[in-house]
Amino acid sequence: MRRWQTTSYQAGWRFHSDWFQPEVRTVVTSLARSAVVPAITAKSLGAARARNGVSISETMTDFRALFIAAKQSLDVDALQSLAEGWAEVAETAPPISCTDVYTGLATQAHFQRRIHEVSGFAAGYQGAHALAVISVPGPQESRSHCWTLLAQLGDAVKGQLGGTGATAMYQDSAVHILFPISEGNLSRMVQCKAAIEAVGDGALRPARIKFYPLASAATALSAATTARTRLDSSCDSN
Repeated sequence: MRRWQTTSYQAGWRFHSDWFQPEVRTVVTSLARSAVVPAITAKSLGAARARNGVSISETMTDFRALFIAAKQSLDVDALQSLAEGWAEVAETAPPISCTDVYTGLATQAHFQRRIHEVSGFAAGYQGAHALAVISVPGPQESRSHCWTLLAQLGDAVKGQLGGTGATAMYQDSAVHILFPISEGNLSRMVQCKAAIEAVGDGALRPARIKFYPLASAATALSAATTARTRLDSSCDSN
């Protein structure tokens, strides 16, 4: 996977931080175990690339880089399946964005890519990053907080996390923060909790904060995550 990543970068992959996705690991595992990439696996990667806004040209160039890195001949059938997966999703996929329109924080997709990035490539990062989850009381009269309160929440979080190297996402009445571990950053997480409690004259009080090691960060995120459309539809109706 590291050789594929490097070869893809050299071939012109534009945004290094967006290269890794779970489907990448599945493709590599298939190729390593059986020397082939099954059609369904290639198709899944193509679909994932389309959902993340990668062009068909860049998707196919990246896939060719896989076989160059593996020192194998290009599997034309797998390449065709990749293109089919990309095409099926490209016409219906919503525009990709790294920023949530309500909070100004990271979108769920971007935050998950950051989790995979940090946990999937550099073993040295494993002990250097952690996930903080700051939970706030849920709304009492609707399924989500109103957009004005969410905007204030986002501003408060961004104001506290500047310069920490952290990535934050709001999802299902909780702020998820992936951050490099340091004494200063741990203090900033606590300050961030206090800033959230001050939003809207205490509308999000009391907040609770929990820390997770990076190894369990993806599990914690998965357990706390619900469909994004719940937030969208609720805020649109309020």
